[in-house]
Amino acid sequence: MRFSHILTTAATVATAAADGNLFKTLSEEDQKRALFHYSVTFEECVGIHLTACEAIIVEEVRKNPGMFALDGGNINFDVTSVRSPEAPDYYLVGLRTNSEETHVSGILGDGMIWYPYQWCTEVGGTGCVDVGPWDCDVGLPLTVEQCCQAIQVTVPLPDHKGNYIDCHPDFPVGSVSNPTDFSRVRIHVDTNNIVVHAPRNE
Repeated sequence: MRFSHILTTAATVATAAADGNLFKTLSEEDQKRALFHYSVTFEECVGIHLTACEAIIVEEVRKNPGMFALDGGNINFDVTSVRSPEAPDYYLVGLRTNSEETHVSGILGDGMIWYPYQWCTEVGGTGCVDVGPWDCDVGLPLTVEQCCQAIQVTVPLPDHKGNYIDCHPDFPVGSVSNPTDFSRVRIHVDTNNIVVHAPRNE
């Protein structure tokens, strides 16, 4: 298990950090909440079953409820299955956006977009080729629509199921569509409900 302090970056608190008088305008309770939350990474969950992982997290929450910003509520598990070539949305390329959701930034923040599977145009696994990666930061970062159009130009043919390559926006934690919530623990599992990435509250 790994712990890290997360400093709240709300505009009021950011300004308050430079102006002690402004900070005093917050209530005592808000002052306490404005300073720090903990982000906890449960590395011991990797490779074990979902139910065992949830039990580990629940026990940690029971021992240290204040670290998870629960406000009297319960920890929320956000369980997601990792994608596979058999998933219904296999033909969609995830486009990680910036926090403002205006442009594509990529997982690493460099504008690079990756597709994890081969693109097969014939039944039986023949006619399969690697596609991507694509650079969606060509001096200026592209919008989701511009990036997707650039991807589709390079993969013009449908696959053996008749689907054309397409895209979906992937909003990062901390964005408007995916706000930070320290009472939420994200857990990624495979088809057997085995945890594949270290869960983290964020």
